This record gives sequence, structure tokens and C-alpha cells, in this order.
Amino acid sequence: MSWFARHSAALEAGATLVTALVAVVALLGVKWQLDEADRLSALQSAREAYRGHLVLAVGAPDFAAPADGCAVLASAKGGAYRAFVDHLLYAAEQMLSVEAGWEPTFLAEIAGHQDYFCSVEGPVGDSDAVAAVISQFRSSGCPAKPTCQ
Repeated sequence: MSWFARHSAALEAGATLVTALVAVVALLGVKWQLDEADRLSALQSAREAYRGHLVLAVGAPDFAAPADGCAVLASAKGGAYRAFVDHLLYAAEQMLSVEAGWEPTFLAEIAGHQDYFCSVEGPVGDSDAVAAVISQFRSSGCPAKPTCQ
């Protein structure tokens, strides 16, 4: 009787174990690929949202850097200006949720809208990350007395 015939049960068990391990590794690889595809998709979507905001800023320079934010808010363009800032906050929410290091960029963007963010009716942010950036700006960039009263 040959060695293979005598140890066939052990060899079959070993081969089954190796096959199971390869299957588990393949499943983990598929999960990693799907997670990475989701991450890249979210990152691309966030970058597109920010690019969209930059296009809006170029197209509406009066909203991107208003000389008197309080006057713009009180004018007939106040709703459009609020929507412009909401789009900025949407882009911030998207970027901050997928990639670290964007806080300084959005703090600088918010600084251009100091009158609105420092007013009583200023936005608060829909996510924790955006609310934290707004809070950080308000603690260092807003006067003690609210603007746009």
C-alpha cells in the first residue's frame, strides 16, 4: 500500500481546509474591494460638490465675497445668498465626512461670510463636523455682539 493511500483521509482534510481558507481570503478581498469602491465614490462625490460650489462662487462673486453681508441678507437676493451659503455647507459636510484636513479650507470660506455666520439667524450646520467648524469660527471670528440685527 502506498503512502498516499494510507494518508488519503488526512490529505483530503488538509486540502479541504486549504480550500476553505482560500475562500475566506477571497471573501475578505471582495469586501475590501467593495469598501474601497464606496470610499472612492464618496470622495469623488464630495469633490464634485466642492467643485460645484467653486463654480457657483465664480458665477456669483457678490455672494462669494459680499462687501456687506447684512445688506445682501436684507435685500431681495437674501434667499439666494442663504442658498449659496447652504451649498457651501453641503460641500463642507461632504468633504469633511470623507477626507481629513479640510477644516482650514472651510474656515477660510466661512470667514468670507462673517456677517451671516455671526448673526442671530446664522446657520448651525446639519452634521457634527460642519457644526464643529462653524462653532470654531464663531468662537474666534465673531464679535461679542451678533451682526445683522
